[in-house]
Amino acid sequence: MRHLVSYLASTGFAGFATSMQNMLISWMLVGMLVLPADRAGLIQGAVAIPAIIALLWGGAIADRMDPRSLLIRIYGIAWLVPIAMAFCVHIDEFHQLSVILFGLGIALTNALSTPALQSILNRISQGRLQRSVSAATLIGFIVQIAALTLASFMEIIGLTTVLIVQGLCLAAAIVAISRVPRTQEQHLPTTTALSNIREGVAAAWRNPVVLGVLTINFIALVFNAGAFNIVVPYMVKRIYDGGAADLGVLMIVFYTGASLSNVLMLIAPQRFPGRLYVISQLTRAVVVALVWFAPGQTLLTALLFLWGLNMGMTSNLARTILQEASPSRYLGRILSLFNLGMLVAIPIGVMTLGQIIEAFDTVTALIPAMVVSIGLFVAGVCVTKLWHYRSPD
Repeated sequence: MRHLVSYLASTGFAGFATSMQNMLISWMLVGMLVLPADRAGLIQGAVAIPAIIALLWGGAIADRMDPRSLLIRIYGIAWLVPIAMAFCVHIDEFHQLSVILFGLGIALTNALSTPALQSILNRISQGRLQRSVSAATLIGFIVQIAALTLASFMEIIGLTTVLIVQGLCLAAAIVAISRVPRTQEQHLPTTTALSNIREGVAAAWRNPVVLGVLTINFIALVFNAGAFNIVVPYMVKRIYDGGAADLGVLMIVFYTGASLSNVLMLIAPQRFPGRLYVISQLTRAVVVALVWFAPGQTLLTALLFLWGLNMGMTSNLARTILQEASPSRYLGRILSLFNLGMLVAIPIGVMTLGQIIEAFDTVTALIPAMVVSIGLFVAGVCVTKLWHYRSPD
């Protein structure tokens, strides 16, 4: 239990630093540099490309070496990134290039560290994987709410202050993860990172449950997470004439809903998690359809809460099913594919939906999310084996 607490502390500090990144980058591009949606989407996509390669490499390494040592090295460098950005803001060097480099640095940190963090959880969960995953995910959403609360005050306390806190949290993550015991390195046959990645892809392909989750998760992220990341900031800016604090409130409400979903999952683990995962695709279509009407701010806030509740549930269920159903030998690499889906899908979504926003209008970019969510529900029931998947917990 002591090791699990140290692990959760490290994910909390690192999560605080990385979870505010989405809002920071979005408002830097939308609210401070005032870029059009198509250009902001392209910048966010460009930042993700090197991180995609880093994520796959990080998964292969996490399966072959002590992930604790790997995380200490990553965080040991990463804390300098927001400090450097704070210095750029202080000397009036805030422009598109500095934002791109800042976004790239944190994206690489997240990509390299995530597979290692997730593989450690499997080794210290003491046979209660589903509850451990729920606890870790819950901690992640709680610190995300705290981080977004701080970031929403950037126009009051200053962007430099927020960036310094972000850097200090990454430094604190080094101390926390160092309290987790080392794990024995797996002496696998020497192969290239590309070979390890191919083996992970092959293992996922051979497992229908894993393949179903990876496929549905990827498609859902393109149109739904992509919509949240680019449509909501532009709705705040263009439709509701709001500022960073208004965007912050909506994001806090969204992730509060996500946190509540994980509390529910922690209290009541699912015997058939695949069924709830598939049903959640359909309920999300209803919520997004209501957001499409651009209602008053009070109703919009309530809908963002429900959207977050749905997102938290699907994220938790997808990760839990993967960690239960994946072969232990390839777990790190399969989790890398899961995280790769997030890393690739969201930039594809924001780039595509950003073009739709500029070509038509802001809320039109929500229509693909509704249609795709209904299609994923049908595919989940009729094509995949998720409906019949039973948890071994």
